[in-house]
Order: sequence, then structure tokens, then C-alpha cells
Amino acid sequence: MDRAVISAFRVAIIYAVFAGFWILFSDIAVELLLDSPQLRAIAQTYKGLAFVIITATLLLMLVLRSNRALEKANDMDTLTGLSSLSVFIRSLNNTIRKLKPNERLILGYLDIDDFKQINDTLGYERADAFLRDLANDINDAALPGSVVSRLHADQFASFGRLDTSVDMEAHIRGFQRLFAHRARQHGIDATCCIGVALFPADGTNAKEMMVSATEALNIAKKKKNAIQYHDKALSEKASQRRQLVMDLRQAISDEVLSLVYQPKYELSTLTACGVEVLVRWHHPVKGYISPDVFIPLAEENGMTAAISKLVVDKAAAELGSAGLLDGSLAHVAVNVSADEFNNAEEMYALTQFIKSKKALAPYVRIEITETATLTDMQKSVEIISNLQASGITFSIDDFGTGYTSLAMLKDLTVDEIKIDRSFVSGVELDERSCTIVSAIVAMAQSFDIHIVAEGVENAAQLKILQDMGCQQAQGFYLGRPMALHDLVKHLNQDTTEFSAAH
Repeated sequence: MDRAVISAFRVAIIYAVFAGFWILFSDIAVELLLDSPQLRAIAQTYKGLAFVIITATLLLMLVLRSNRALEKANDMDTLTGLSSLSVFIRSLNNTIRKLKPNERLILGYLDIDDFKQINDTLGYERADAFLRDLANDINDAALPGSVVSRLHADQFASFGRLDTSVDMEAHIRGFQRLFAHRARQHGIDATCCIGVALFPADGTNAKEMMVSATEALNIAKKKKNAIQYHDKALSEKASQRRQLVMDLRQAISDEVLSLVYQPKYELSTLTACGVEVLVRWHHPVKGYISPDVFIPLAEENGMTAAISKLVVDKAAAELGSAGLLDGSLAHVAVNVSADEFNNAEEMYALTQFIKSKKALAPYVRIEITETATLTDMQKSVEIISNLQASGITFSIDDFGTGYTSLAMLKDLTVDEIKIDRSFVSGVELDERSCTIVSAIVAMAQSFDIHIVAEGVENAAQLKILQDMGCQQAQGFYLGRPMALHDLVKHLNQDTTEFSAAH
């Protein structure tokens, strides 16, 4: 039954009950209390007036309460619980009026591509469940103090204050990542478009901002799976980024990403004990592209698993052909991204792929940053245990930079930790850095964990680390990341010659 009809019935029932009791008991009271017919007539008149006043007041209260309930219901999208369009517009105007002269505002529209097809694929009930989950994701990811609304069946909007601490592009791309992740969870291959408007450049009130965001969204929908800014300069930057993502996907598919290897040394003998495998991308037009650029792109667009598989495959082939998988190296470290590490299915698939490379598998050591393992400690423990059960050792990179640092060693049964280069670089002159490194070395030794110092750049640092009892090290002083043929030459150097050269 319609909510308004139910509310009307409720008011009518309450009124009928009150009126019935009033007529019945008020007449009895008059008969019992007054003997004179004249007084009874006067009492009946005043009783009637009191009835009108009381019932009018009661009706006013009931109608006001009912109207407020209806207004509240109209202020909320019944499916997702998000704000309605009217609330969104009202809140946007109020927020704009309260902005300081130097403050900015960002407004984004998210529209699902081919939503009718999703409805047909999932059915209406499952499609509604998808929309509810997506609404929760958008609401959770929105900027602090933001208002999120469902404008139409397949369109969501959000606005919030934008300060200098927010990476605007990363924030907007984050919504696309959330959408893709949620779509995969619901078993659909779906994409979305986002139109973006900024205050005050794209409008000075709610209407102007919403028109600008709509115009940007309409352009994005022509491309599909696109982000479009109303500002042309930002749109061009976003377009270049999309092209780079497409180029990276093609580079992975064509297996043109290359590998370099950085050797790691035992400090007691200065002999190589392993290598870290690093991936490189030489773009046919843009030239060398730093991993700091393309690895985040891969993480944001679900390509890390494919890169890891490519790295393992190429490392197995190259190191095998060079005769370096004959026991001369104790291990081969392969970096895994945080997103991939925290995905149990992807880690299982990677483990199985590594095991299929029988010559390489016994030497593989998975390397992950400390902050990645801390996303979910219990889950991290389980993933690491599964890796070790498969014969794969595990290393924590950049150790000391996370917020738990040494305390995490009691929970994670790791094989190796690598002291972050920011501490190693200061061991010569900074007493605090020296103390921290010494403490990490002592702690690791007490847990029987291999300890590696990263970023060794000179002989003085090397000597200090040796005196501390640090077991292994890597860095430019010992050997830069190098192509396979250079690695073979480097490893074939005589230890004496290597020491003399340094």
C-alpha cells in the first residue's frame, strides 16, 4: 500500500477513536455531574467548543508529523538510502554559500554504461543489489563532508570540498576502480563514465555546476569507460592518461616489458647471493617510463597480476638460459603489488604459475612492501603461510616505514626483511638512523630472519653495516639494476677484483 494512504488511514483511525471516546464519556460526565437542564445545555455547548479545539489541535499535530515523515522519505532514495535530488541541490547551494574565497568544490556525476544490459543480465533484484552495494562504495569513498545522491536509476552524484591534500585525479579514478571491483564481485563486466565540474571555474551555484558536470558526462558517455572534466586542460590530461593505460595494456599483451636485475650480496664475503627482478617499460614514442608511473597505473586498472606473470615467465627463461638457476643464486626476488598481495585468488594463481616454472620455483622469493602487508594483518599471515607451504620464501621490502614496524614481526613469519634505504643512507652521520638500523638488525636476528640493507651507496655505509652484523646488502655501490648480459659479467667477477674495484 502507498505510504501516503497508510499515513491517511492512521490519522483517520486516531481521530475516530478519540471522537468516539469523547462523545461517550463526556456525555456520561455531564449527566453525572450536573442536575440542572440549563447547566447541562451550557456544558454541552462548551463541550462542543472544547471538542473542536482539541480535535483541531490533534489533527494539526498528526498532519505535521505525517508531513515531516513524508518529507523525510522524499529526501531519501528508497533503494540506496542516499540523498534525493532535491536534498542534493539544496545542500550544494548551502555549501557554496559557506565556502571561503580560496576554497574549491568538486562535483562528480557517475553514470553506468549500458545499464539496461546489466538489468537484463542480472535481473532486477540482483541489479538492485548491485546498485545498493555501489551506493555504499561511493558513499564510503567520498571526501569527508561530502553529500552523495542517486540522481537517476543508473546515475550517482557527489560533491565535496577540495583542499590541497587531495589528489583530485587519483580521487576520481578511485571511483572507477571501486566500480570495476564491485562489478566483478557481482559477476558482470561493466564500466562507468564520470563527468567532473569544479567550483568556481565551472559554475558559481548549484544549477551551473550541475549543468557543467552533465555536459562533461555526456562527452564521456560517447567514449564509454571515460572520465571527462568540464575544464578542457584537465580533460586533455585525463585523455593522455587513458592512452597511456591502453599502451601499457598492449605492452603487457605483446610482452615487450623488459627485466633488469639488481644483485644482492652477503656482507661477510661480498659474494652475490641473489638478485631482485625489476620490470622496465620503454614506450615506443615516449621512451623510458618510470615504474613509479606505470606500476600505479597497473594497480588502478587491474593489470598487476598480468605483469607479475610476465615477470616470472621472462625471469625463468632469461636466468635459465644464462645458467643462473643452477644453485649459484640462493634466491630470485619478485616484487608483488599491494593490490595483488591482498587478493587471495590472484596470489593463489601466481603461486601456481611460479610452481609451473620448475627451474625457477625453488629460488623465488616474493617481495612486498611493509605497508601492503598491514592492510589486513590476519589475511597477510594466511597468505604468507600459503606461500611458504608452497616452498616460496617471503620478504618485506622498505621495512621500518610502516606504522607498526618492529612490532609486526611477532605476527608475520617472514623469511627476510629489507631495511628501507632512508635509514641506511643516514647511518654514517645520523645517530638516530644508526640506532634504528642496529635495532632492526638485532630484532631480526633474534627472530632468525634474514636481514638486508637497501640503498648502500658507499664503502663507509658498507663497513658500518658489516660491523653491526647485518647479513646482506644491495645498492648502487654493490651493483645497479642491470640487463641480463651485464648481470652475468658482474657475477663472474672475481671476489678480489670486485673488492678492489670498490
